[in-house]
Amino acid sequence: MAAYNSEALYREHYPKVYGYIRNHIIMKDDAEDLTQTVFLKVFTKLDTFDPDKSAISTWIFNIMRNTLTDYLRKNSVRAETELTETLASDADDFSDTLILEDELDRLADALERLTSTERDIILLHYYKDYTLLKISEMLGLSYGQAKRLNAKALAKLSDYMNR
Repeated sequence: MAAYNSEALYREHYPKVYGYIRNHIIMKDDAEDLTQTVFLKVFTKLDTFDPDKSAISTWIFNIMRNTLTDYLRKNSVRAETELTETLASDADDFSDTLILEDELDRLADALERLTSTERDIILLHYYKDYTLLKISEMLGLSYGQAKRLNAKALAKLSDYMNR
């Protein structure tokens, strides 16, 4: 097993990890804290890394994505409550608010049914306005794979939403 310098890994991968997390987390301090959490996990689990199974960057990305997913799950109740309160205060008609909340709930459920990669592609492309080319680079996919996964995810979302 190759020896890795923690400081060099941190310097090399910090900008990518922080940038990815920052695209998902609005609050800068929270994004910085979560990035530090990722690197704590990386350094404490470094002895379990197997270079025969994946590249170090892929391994770090998976730790980052799992850490971010856990964070978003834990904080989704608070975010949903804030979004619901905002929508309710801005809506003129209570029934419109209920319909909108129902659609948002259905969309959230549909997004949860996607694979993590499909969900990442949808969120980065349609909510963060990244191109599929940029997303393919971020996720370590070919452009063709990103296009196919995007089309597959959209078809799944359409199917789930039309049930």
